[in-house]
Amino acid sequence: MTPKETRERFSAAVRRLLRPVVRQLITLGLTYPRLDAIIRNLYLEVAEREFALPHKKQTDSRLALLTGLSRKEVVRLRRHARPASRAIEVEDTIVTRVIGRWMGGPPYSDASGQPHPLPYDAGTSEDPSFMRLVRERGIDVPPRSVLDELLRAGIVELRRDEQLHLIRQAHIPGGDLEGKLTLLASDPGELFSTILHNVQDAAHPWLQRKVVYDNIGSDALPDLREQARQLGEDFVRGGNLLLAARDRHRNPGAPGGERSRVILAVHYFEEPRPSGENGPSVPPHEPDAPATPPGSDAATTSREGST
Repeated sequence: MTPKETRERFSAAVRRLLRPVVRQLITLGLTYPRLDAIIRNLYLEVAEREFALPHKKQTDSRLALLTGLSRKEVVRLRRHARPASRAIEVEDTIVTRVIGRWMGGPPYSDASGQPHPLPYDAGTSEDPSFMRLVRERGIDVPPRSVLDELLRAGIVELRRDEQLHLIRQAHIPGGDLEGKLTLLASDPGELFSTILHNVQDAAHPWLQRKVVYDNIGSDALPDLREQARQLGEDFVRGGNLLLAARDRHRNPGAPGGERSRVILAVHYFEEPRPSGENGPSVPPHEPDAPATPPGSDAATTSREGST
């Protein structure tokens, strides 16, 4: 594929990628001029930070060349540049650290990551307890305050056996709009970066899988959502054990090397099909050609189904 063809294919992919973004922008009353201002500033920010030449200052002329903006516009944007606001963290909070350790294997869960009920305090400091877990994670907040928040959020439940039960095995911000928007800011970009890596480095693909069927009746969807949620929780338990065993905070003896951030993720999505494709009369489709060579870790999808 020639560079021109690659650019055209990439442009078409970006157009499809941005469609739900533009739909939501319009829904929220954010017009095109607002998006245009965001994109201009972002082009300049990325060019300045990620395309710098070694030992050379980024000049207005070079930034204009990289971005396609006029030199006058580059000067204006650089003069009025604002520091990017730091989004709140939802991945490394007290809540996520407690959940992660509770599901991170003995003594707080079994070998599969299924959390054990815990007493608030135990007879000895060696016995597993909620207080021991909080202190083990180095959380500089009283364990009782941590428990109160987990109880309030419906993540932990105190039952008649006087044991604390972890009933939500993932932290999804509930009424916290800011936390949800932080996930919006991070998760799609991470998935996009994985897909882009697999496009550019097919010899060393990263995990990217999905299953697709296109003739599922809407009556099946409520049960399907619930079953998918349970599969997701099983996946999270296994992923938590896998990464926790190699995290150097948890295991000082874990393999060394440059510090890296690793993410394992899975998602569920549904959408109605056009009316002409609904109903049992739709004939089965032949599987599409795999998107990647068999045996790779990049996406392999078909219209009837794939893994």
